[in-house]
Amino acid sequence: MKPKLVNQVSGQRIFVVVLDLGDEGFAALTAFATDKNIADKNIGSASLTAIGAAPP
Repeated sequence: MKPKLVNQVSGQRIFVVVLDLGDEGFAALTAFATDKNIADKNIGSASLTAIGAAPP
């Protein structure tokens, strides 16, 4: 997993998280949220956009 903070304005942060082949999506994003200290907080809103391809 390769996370990168691409923008931070007025307390809002935008990350790009690129998963490696074989990473399980939910587990990887949960680990990312825990690492960035955003898990288990009172988050007012969030969004997720996913693009890419799955191996055959």
